[in-house]
Amino acid sequence: MIDFGKSLRQAQQVRNVNSSALAKTLGVHRQQVNIWRNKKNCRLDTAVKVCVALDYKLDEFIAL
Repeated sequence: MIDFGKSLRQAQQVRNVNSSALAKTLGVHRQQVNIWRNKKNCRLDTAVKVCVALDYKLDEFIAL
């Protein structure tokens, strides 16, 4: 099983994108990104949107 939050934190670190910038790109509040950073699971559409915003393929993202 993947840990979405862990993958998101690592992807943000690699891409040097903070939660505020990612939230602005995704059209959500910064607090929502912080919630995602601490979640094990997420909806598939959320994962896809995050991957597009951070320029990752879904399989690369979950392998982080």
